[in-house]
Amino acid sequence: MKNMARSLNMTPQARLLFAHMDRTGSISAREAMADYGITSASLARRVCDMEQHGIAIVRSIKTHPITGKQYTRYSIDIEANK
Repeated sequence: MKNMARSLNMTPQARLLFAHMDRTGSISAREAMADYGITSASLARRVCDMEQHGIAIVRSIKTHPITGKQYTRYSIDIEANK
C-alpha cells in the first residue's frame, strides 16, 4: 500500500496521514494534532482528498473512556483497497 500513496498525486499531508494509517491501522484528530500538528479540520479534508483518489476510508465513532466525549477514528479499508 505504500507505493499506492506515492503513485497518487496527493498532498504531502495526505501522504503522511496515509502512511500513519498504513503503519498503525488508524488515526484520530488528537493523534494527528499531537504527532503532526494537523488540525481536525485539515485531517477531515485530507481524508476526503484520499477518498477522491480512490482510497476507501472507514470512519468509526468512538467514545473516550474517561471524558465520555465522542470522536472519529479514521482507518484504511483494506478489503476495499485490494
